[in-house]
Amino acid sequence: MDSSSSTLSIESRPMPFTIDPSRTAVIVVDMQNDFASEGGAFARAGLDFVPVQNIIAPTTRVLAAAREAGMKVLYLNFEIADDTRPRGF
Repeated sequence: MDSSSSTLSIESRPMPFTIDPSRTAVIVVDMQNDFASEGGAFARAGLDFVPVQNIIAPTTRVLAAAREAGMKVLYLNFEIADDTRPRGF
């Protein structure tokens, strides 16, 4: 697909929408092992990390489709220092 001149129609609720892949990016926020694995930040805090694991497969499909359409994929990562205080604060 020539993403520089094509648009994509996305079926969604409550209504479909159209995007231009050359002007659109997928932003993945905090898709990290630390949040979704045994021994990670959620588990250490006593939080259920299974819901985070449940979004891995759908996110993988979205990223594959985005890349195939020529879209940029950006990752934002949040880090927790060993003393559990967010870095940079």
